[in-house]
Amino acid sequence: MIICITGVPGVGKSTVAKKLAEQINAVLIDIYDFAIKNNLYEEYDEAEQTYIVDEDKLFQEIDNYIRNLNSKYIIIEGNFAHLYDKGDLYIVIKTDPNILYERLSKERNYPYNKIFTNIWAMNLEVIEDELEEMKKEYYVFYNNKEDDIDNIIREIKRLIENKEKSN
Repeated sequence: MIICITGVPGVGKSTVAKKLAEQINAVLIDIYDFAIKNNLYEEYDEAEQTYIVDEDKLFQEIDNYIRNLNSKYIIIEGNFAHLYDKGDLYIVIKTDPNILYERLSKERNYPYNKIFTNIWAMNLEVIEDELEEMKKEYYVFYNNKEDDIDNIIREIKRLIENKEKSN
């Protein structure tokens, strides 16, 4: 089962993905790190302080990588993991915009324009719109307080169990 966990930077998707992977013994793929390590980017965008990833090449390489894995569960995590169209379960993590602002400005030291872009994308549900265009079912969870992570993981495990029963 391929589980795609997505959301804008700073919402807690990496924390959720890492803890979930440990609990269900899943292979975890950080989609951005995978792209950088395999040189699957077109250029570095100085203004946004990020690499522009070649999604076609990236997803082809992920397919190749997954084909060679012997794991019941694979988690693909990152702010564009939802664009991987072979997922079995899509999870969107969000948070309160004020909390996101604090995380991105103080913990990550993002420039204002990058903070604004990410809050804007989350509030306008850009990821959800893309998933709907792809005709993918998805689930949204909010990570606003400390115990939310454990609750989110518990709910994802329940979704996995239900999906396995229905297949």
